[in-house]
Amino acid sequence: MPRYFFHVSDTDGTSFDEEGVVLASDDQARAEAMQAAREMLAEKILKGEIVDGAKFEVIRIDGVVIATIPVRSALRLV
Repeated sequence: MPRYFFHVSDTDGTSFDEEGVVLASDDQARAEAMQAAREMLAEKILKGEIVDGAKFEVIRIDGVVIATIPVRSALRLV
């Protein structure tokens, strides 16, 4: 099973995931990143912060970027 890294970029810069996590597939890594984006979005809303251009970049151990997930995309409006 491959290792994935979840880097977070926002207006303050980029936070690099040095550990990563072993997951079964690219799809599972995308799902994990979306869940993390939802959690980050919820925190920002609870703190009354602006939902800025934060995003998660999911990188497989072989260096392939498998997803870029903007935190805003976790917000679903009807």
